[in-house]
Amino acid sequence: MIASPVLPGSAARQLIALRRDFHRFPEPAWREYRTTCCIIAELRRLGVPVVYGPAIHCREAMYGLPEDDSADLARAAAEDCDPALLAELAGGYTGCVATIEGARPGRTLAVRVDLDCNTLAECADGDHLPAREGFASCHAGFMHGCGHDGHAALGVMLARRLLQRRDDLCGKVKVIFQPAEEGLGGAASMVAAGVLDDVDVLLGSHIGMGLAPVGAVAAGTHGFLASTKMDVFFHGRGAHAGVCPQEGRNALAAAAAAVTNLLAISRTGQGASRINVGSLVSVAGRNVIPPEAKMSLEVRGATDEINAYMEDAALRICRAAADMYGCTVDRRIMGRGAAAESDPALAARVAEILGRVRGVTEIVPSHDFRASEDFTAMMRRVQSRGGQATELIFGADIASPHHSERFDFDEAVLPLALDVLTALAMELGK
Repeated sequence: MIASPVLPGSAARQLIALRRDFHRFPEPAWREYRTTCCIIAELRRLGVPVVYGPAIHCREAMYGLPEDDSADLARAAAEDCDPALLAELAGGYTGCVATIEGARPGRTLAVRVDLDCNTLAECADGDHLPAREGFASCHAGFMHGCGHDGHAALGVMLARRLLQRRDDLCGKVKVIFQPAEEGLGGAASMVAAGVLDDVDVLLGSHIGMGLAPVGAVAAGTHGFLASTKMDVFFHGRGAHAGVCPQEGRNALAAAAAAVTNLLAISRTGQGASRINVGSLVSVAGRNVIPPEAKMSLEVRGATDEINAYMEDAALRICRAAADMYGCTVDRRIMGRGAAAESDPALAARVAEILGRVRGVTEIVPSHDFRASEDFTAMMRRVQSRGGQATELIFGADIASPHHSERFDFDEAVLPLALDVLTALAMELGK
């Protein structure tokens, strides 16, 4: 068995406490200010070099940036974040990259963890563990409903663990704390900024995702769906609905016509495809022809080509619906994710190492992800430059499906996941 140390009780408690702290203070994409400040403060305390701010992002590739983050910055300041550090992160430049230099020569390994939460109102019932134990979200309308709180805690503790073992560490390990995964925006920004350009081996991981119980670990993944997230804006002309309706151009009617036809897009026989309209918003009085409407939608495909087919079809329908009602339309890309696969050779090597880690009771060679992840942008960047990449899945029983108001996971997965990531970092750098 690999001698990855079993966490003593105090360290295990620290890991779980950190996860619960992140859970209590969830922050959405590009607004993970408190989360980032806490991570940077701990890394600095440990003496780990950390880079953050515009140095790790490309503004043009920061999909889905909020128009105004002043309230988020003010909230983070009220939660005791360093004002000087917040000023450096302002504008959505959240996340950071920590680097642990080993004492021995070797390859450059990167471990990516994500930080952002979901737009969900967390369940307050007493049978929901975070509510019962007092660490449910205190940010109304936001919740860690996908396990990123656990991922972020693992990243911090991994940096601490590797620093303690740097005399035996080969090469260097970059722990990438990535913002804005849920909108498929953060990875593209970091890729464009060159964060992955020196990486030989890239590891990602996720808790749950259909794998259970604790002890089951997937060495690789397949079935990532390419995806495009977009907001579509319909522009019409307002008018009095009773006096002069003929003067109006009903943007809401155009958008509503688009919705029904979007959901009827002919599917392709080349592989799986998806489309979903998540929201349709228009604000006007009952006696006013709505001049504007905004639709938030996404398309997905088993390949980049299928996703492009769905995206093109969606745009064609939106434009046709707008034309029917004398309106115009434009769109804003809010996120993109590519199709990708874990490298079989790396996944096989990971599986071999997993077989020697205490607590791993089942090794799954490759797990069907069946969703989208912007980690694929990082995978493809590393692979295109001759490196290898894989995403692990850490099995865990969950209280409710991912992205639901009752989501929670078995925290026993965290110490095991830390042992696994440590073992991989120590072995794969050689």
